[in-house]
Amino acid sequence: MLQRWPPELRRVNLNQLVSFAAVAQQQSFRRAAEQLHVSQSALSVHVQHIEAALGVKLFVRDTRSVALTPEGERLYGAVDVAGNTLARVIRQLKDEAALRAGSVSVAVLPSLTATFMPQAMRRFRERHPGIEVRMCDVDSQRAHEKLVNAEVDIAVVSRRERSEGVDFTALFEDELVVVVPDALPELAGRKTLAPKQLAAYPLLLNPRGVDLREIIEERFRSAGLAVEPAQELTGTYPLVSLVRLGLGVSIQPRVALHGVSLEGCRLVEFRPATVREIGLLLLKDAPHSPATLAFMECLKAMDTADLSRPAPRRARRGVLSDTAKALSMK
Repeated sequence: MLQRWPPELRRVNLNQLVSFAAVAQQQSFRRAAEQLHVSQSALSVHVQHIEAALGVKLFVRDTRSVALTPEGERLYGAVDVAGNTLARVIRQLKDEAALRAGSVSVAVLPSLTATFMPQAMRRFRERHPGIEVRMCDVDSQRAHEKLVNAEVDIAVVSRRERSEGVDFTALFEDELVVVVPDALPELAGRKTLAPKQLAAYPLLLNPRGVDLREIIEERFRSAGLAVEPAQELTGTYPLVSLVRLGLGVSIQPRVALHGVSLEGCRLVEFRPATVREIGLLLLKDAPHSPATLAFMECLKAMDTADLSRPAPRRARRGVLSDTAKALSMK
């Protein structure tokens, strides 16, 4: 419990302490009044009020000089430290309110840490270079826990059933596609793949606890099938690498594949058509810093269309052109 303010402090206001500190620094009522743009009489009243409240003399005055008494020295030392601390906090709060400083911590699904979030962070930094955005990649359950435990300000997750006390704001829908190796000739002409066909191949998937895995398992259960993955990895890059080597097939969100080398792979539409809804998870009825609110608006304004389209072709052919081919689904 915070200690209550003593009666002496309740009888002294900040303006009076500022007046006292100015006289102590200038060693002159006249110069202090000029510095504060107040009259000398008003300054004298402020000092007299403090002296009356404390019951001690703070200054020794004559016609030529003003000096602190020992009691005044002690008070000035305390006022100087407290004043500098208060001024620093006020400046920080004003900078944060004006979005010149601050920080935002975000828990993000691993599948978005190399695509959607870096794009959002770069755009936000261009607008507010003084604000730091710290990102941690965790599965949905852990992201929710971090938010509830106030370890992060925002969580970017897919829509699932959540406990009370949090709000979900939708950002975009992300279509699921199947990543297959070019080395499988029997899949060369397939435009779509359903769980029944996929069950015949080694499945390379995310582990349990990741929302994407739960969505996939729901689709397989609806088809009367169980999911028995050959490999379970969190990251999109290693899963695609295994597909490229012909070690199986993987089901991934399209946005998560933006910028990933799909050389040796091909994308096939997943059936039934399935999307996951990505959005912001926030504590309900909780205060949010100006930096957090600004980053939320940046996320809401993000256009994910570019993340769902092939990467632009470059003069040098290779990985990027192969990625564009795969994303075109031709």
